Amino acid sequence: MSPKILLIDDSATQLEILKLNFSKLGYDVITAKDGSEGYRMVFEVAPDLILSDIVMPNLNGYQLCRLLKNNKSTQKIPIILLTVLDKKIDKFWGSKSGADKFISKTTNYEEIEEIVKKNIEKNPISDEYKKHLLNNSVSDETIQNQINSVLDELLMNSTFLNEFRDLGEFLSHEKVLIEKTFKLIGSFVEYNVAGLFLNTPDKNEKNILHIDIGKNSVSSFVMEKIKRDFFAKMPGVSTFTIRDFGHDIVREPVNKNQPVLNFEEFKTAHILPLISNGDLVGGVCFYNTEKCNYAEFKFYKTMISELLLLLKMRFLYSQTEYLSVTDGLMGLYNRRHFEYNIEREFLRTKRYPSDLSLAMIDIDHFKNVNDTYGHQFGDYVLKNISDIILESFRKTDMVYRYGGEELAIILTETSLESAIIPLERLKNKIAKHQFTYNGKTTNITISIGLSSNFMDIQTQEELVESADKALYRAKQSGRNKVVAYSYEKFSNIT
Repeated sequence: MSPKILLIDDSATQLEILKLNFSKLGYDVITAKDGSEGYRMVFEVAPDLILSDIVMPNLNGYQLCRLLKNNKSTQKIPIILLTVLDKKIDKFWGSKSGADKFISKTTNYEEIEEIVKKNIEKNPISDEYKKHLLNNSVSDETIQNQINSVLDELLMNSTFLNEFRDLGEFLSHEKVLIEKTFKLIGSFVEYNVAGLFLNTPDKNEKNILHIDIGKNSVSSFVMEKIKRDFFAKMPGVSTFTIRDFGHDIVREPVNKNQPVLNFEEFKTAHILPLISNGDLVGGVCFYNTEKCNYAEFKFYKTMISELLLLLKMRFLYSQTEYLSVTDGLMGLYNRRHFEYNIEREFLRTKRYPSDLSLAMIDIDHFKNVNDTYGHQFGDYVLKNISDIILESFRKTDMVYRYGGEELAIILTETSLESAIIPLERLKNKIAKHQFTYNGKTTNITISIGLSSNFMDIQTQEELVESADKALYRAKQSGRNKVVAYSYEKFSNIT
């Protein structure tokens, strides 16, 4: 059976010329004088390819193409737009309408015929597809309704795009950004619980799943299950520990009388990591007590692509912020960030009484390492020690390069006694570690001074000074020690 070509053009002369040429090549050719007639003919003849003009009355080529590509019954049929319009904007709209090819009427017939042949071979239409198409005839009223539907969808899609793009102005205000994102998503997506994760390049940051409880309250047990379920599906996220992962409820439920008490009540759990250029920039999730397929939601692709763009911009913004407060060699926070955080954490303990400890660390005889093995070896030692410290402490314990070979650790909600155990473990771990670089191996030790916000300490400056004094005592009394500054001024732990 010969392939069917539907030719659509308001020029009778152009139609006859095209029909004659393609008929000679053995094609079964059907013609239509405008877009509306052409649309009806698609359902009457089930063509293998459509070759259409753009400038036509009633329904132009762009509209016809968009209409056909938006309909599941016709979207597989290849469409070639043939026109005298050859400006860039015309080709742009041709591609956006969904056309498979956009060619000029000045193109010679041999080339047009070759393009038609290749598109038919590349996009074969099955007999089953044609049979389904022939069983779905359309009236003028149906055509107009479908045109209105396409226009409405384009308007709604454009509105959502603009709403998402407007969120970009809140990149520096995370709380506002998250609240407005949930407000937008919640305006057109049904869910009981939605989650949004904004990743950062700072591996010391606690991973937080921001949660919007749509209609019903959710038990704390279910909330923990959601959090674990979500982060378990985020690629590249380290092994789950309760200290490193948290959640934040952004909006309270409307109806508190129908709580979700069991995780099994959710019939749908849709979790999607958002990845850009190999980086996990965040993720989104929807939980629903009803069965639903979020991927089939009309504006799902728009929502996900815009969320990806938004979180990518947020990731780049946080990356710039992160680089401004970190040491390039060790990957630790720098002195400037330490000064900011020690003040913030100290003031927080005054406002909400809690323990706060500070450890000052010095690498023993580091100058000898540089003099003996060279500065590259010294840089290697600094980077290795920073890696060991980071893997040995919680994400809530902030590690800094205080200056040179001196490091600092702010241990939040940690008493002097509780801080001693991990610091002792760190000291011993480094002492046993062999540092090997370019065939040279050596052992390194560290000295640690420790202080906390007990009653004698009134300011963050005093806290830093007392930890410094404890560090000095550790170095003066033999190094490779943890010394605590306590009520009796000093307590040699080792």
